[in-house]
Amino acid sequence: MSDLVLDVRQLQVQFQTEAQVNIAVNQIDFQLERGKTLGIVGESGSGKSVTSLALMGLVPKPGRVAAGEILFKSEPDGEALDLESLPEWERRTYRGGKIAMIFQEPMSSLNPVYNVDFQLTEAILLHQNISKAEARKQAIARLEEVQLFPEVMERYPHELSGGQLQRVMIAMAIASNPTLLIADEPTTALDVTVQAKILQLLRDLSQARQMSLIFITHDLGVIAELVDDVAVMYRGKIVEQGDIKDIFKNPQHPYTKGLLACRPRLDQKLVLLPTVADFMTVEEIPETQEISIQERSPDENLQAQVSLEEDKARLESLVAQQPLLSIQHLQVGYRKRGVLGMGSYNMAVNDVTFDLYPGETLGLVGESGCGKSTLARAILRLMQPLGGDILFRGENIAKLPARSKRLRQLRREMQIVFQNPYNSLNPRMAIGRAIAEPMVIHNIKRDKKKRLERVQYLLERVGLNPDWVNRYPHELSGGQRQRVCIARALAIEPQFIICDESVSALDVSVQAQVLNLLKELQSEFQLTYIFISHDLSVVKFMSDRIIVMNKGKIEEMGAAEQIYRDPQQDYTRQLISAIPKGF
Repeated sequence: MSDLVLDVRQLQVQFQTEAQVNIAVNQIDFQLERGKTLGIVGESGSGKSVTSLALMGLVPKPGRVAAGEILFKSEPDGEALDLESLPEWERRTYRGGKIAMIFQEPMSSLNPVYNVDFQLTEAILLHQNISKAEARKQAIARLEEVQLFPEVMERYPHELSGGQLQRVMIAMAIASNPTLLIADEPTTALDVTVQAKILQLLRDLSQARQMSLIFITHDLGVIAELVDDVAVMYRGKIVEQGDIKDIFKNPQHPYTKGLLACRPRLDQKLVLLPTVADFMTVEEIPETQEISIQERSPDENLQAQVSLEEDKARLESLVAQQPLLSIQHLQVGYRKRGVLGMGSYNMAVNDVTFDLYPGETLGLVGESGCGKSTLARAILRLMQPLGGDILFRGENIAKLPARSKRLRQLRREMQIVFQNPYNSLNPRMAIGRAIAEPMVIHNIKRDKKKRLERVQYLLERVGLNPDWVNRYPHELSGGQRQRVCIARALAIEPQFIICDESVSALDVSVQAQVLNLLKELQSEFQLTYIFISHDLSVVKFMSDRIIVMNKGKIEEMGAAEQIYRDPQQDYTRQLISAIPKGF
């Protein structure tokens, strides 16, 4: 193993139930040299996270490592040990010490009742025989190494942003100076600017410490400038691996080609995004991939671009209409803690004004905390604005009482699709009943048979099996659950839908399907969207115009193509520069 840190040979992980044996990782091989970085890429269910858990010795029951070797060498001149052959007590000396891991969701990994000081020093004391004072000194040094101030030590997880939480997790992982660091989707759902900083931080730490790194993700674009080599996983197998630049420039496997093609590009605008299914035969298509609503060939899909002239003509025809929605000097704030009286508010939305036209998609982009979601909730009157007007088809809904009959009637025409589909659906309610619920509330199609027909029609329109009406949310994938939420939003035939980060946490391949679906449904039902995201490439693909928000105010507004090609504000340029662009 000369300079190899890790040599995985014929690794197989299986989950055995009473009914069957499911092979999650199927005889994979890969190697990692000291100080190098390996990317493991694939969709949800491809086996990449199970592989990382196998390396850590944390495969949950009823799963187990059924075959293969995991050879690990912590020191350059040390002996390579097969981790699977070690007893559990000895495996623990490596776990967290020589092999550390950063999990996907930092809020779930940190204990909410303890501050950062306690949790970080605890991790250091667990692997080092030193005093509490020395452990605290090291903890502060690790925080500074990940570019956090010592004051963070006294804070609790809920008092930190997503980027700060992830930095705390990185500080905890490197506290014992590991030989190998595994990062499992550490930037999923983070702002593109925060994501860029986390990736740069991991790159700098790996180089400074000569630490080997395994970076797991579903997005090849994210790791383009971070990793040396990449392994593409599909249905538990590694279908392609090699140098990252070679994979980008000349992918060989159809699955790799699909992953590279389905992320929206900034330099061109397609009518519909390619999906993984466009590059594979019917037998090869993943179970989580639904066939697109509109049948098209891969060549047609890749070549159907929107020209600048078409884009401009569409926008001119849209803005020539009367606005469907007009927001005028809208203000939304949160009362400061412990302060009474007028004016004592933290302003989340401050003097925002814009118009939205029938059939338009208006993109709303900005970092977390800029006021995007607060603005969306205020428009739908899920929050009470402090000031300003919300004119929907000329009627000022900002002045309507919260429980008024008129506001209830107008809500038939305004719907929202939230970021997390699992939290949006009742886990005890079958999806057919969940889609029918808005019709029951608004007394639409009182006949049960007609309601069922409407539900089955909507399921079919969003690319799901109409016979799935009795399935529950936990039986569906993330992309399928999001399609159910879209069907539910369409149930009462609204004119206006807000999509609030509705694709942020999805695999890029599933994200492409959902974005295509939203465009196809807009064309069929003449829908008007406000599309909210922190990812400018996704917003640009979806939108006719874009609003860039920063600290509760509109930083910049204009045509989608113009915002990308000629941004006027430094903040917009910063968002664009942070987008992963590959090679």
